[in-house]
Amino acid sequence: MTAHNEIAKRVAAALEVEHQVNLHRYPVDIQVEGGVVTLSGTVEHIAAKRRAVIVAAAIDGVREVVDRLRVEAAEAMGQDQILQHVRDALYEEPALCEIRLVTVNKKDEKETARAPDGARGEIVVMVDADGRVVLGGQVPGLSQRRLAELLAWWVPGSTDVINDLEVVPPEEDSDGEILDAVELALEKDHLVDAADITLSCRDAVVTLAGGIPSGRQSLLAECDAWYIHGVRDVQNHLVPIDPA
Repeated sequence: MTAHNEIAKRVAAALEVEHQVNLHRYPVDIQVEGGVVTLSGTVEHIAAKRRAVIVAAAIDGVREVVDRLRVEAAEAMGQDQILQHVRDALYEEPALCEIRLVTVNKKDEKETARAPDGARGEIVVMVDADGRVVLGGQVPGLSQRRLAELLAWWVPGSTDVINDLEVVPPEEDSDGEILDAVELALEKDHLVDAADITLSCRDAVVTLAGGIPSGRQSLLAECDAWYIHGVRDVQNHLVPIDPA
């Protein structure tokens, strides 16, 4: 067995025992070349996507992981339909109202959705044929960069989000910034009752603790944390409780 095949075998074995990754229902293609592992395929949710990359990166002999995994779309949508939903989500978000908003459709046609006087940056949105959303341009802060990505992930048809937004002027990132973004995500997610959730963040690892009404909401809360750019890992210690 070649070294590449041995690494691929070890990655597959590690993914097999990762509780967030279901290889039987969602097979992951593993390619290895020169210590670079490329993961591709469709996974169940963002937690599976992120954990798969972390697990592969921890295997001895792996020097880089290329993430080409996509998340199963919650709803089947066409390319321009996804673009419209992302545009609407960004347009309706008050925290982004001072930022110019431009969309590029599958025919490469540009449309300006918003052009405020004295715009504080620009977000350009594109969507590829497989449902991957690409965000480009410049925004005035890390909070806007993270919020734009979160809103794109929440569109039911999106399968991946590439966040190429540049923060101008640059800002220093911190655990506090990440924690604020996760708190905001949980506050804005109407599918999650976050009243009894406590959060902490250390070295970009977010910990969720406390009570949650259901196991489904526990997963949704964890996914909200994973949607935040810069999060390195999520420790989910939430316990389902009787809401009564």
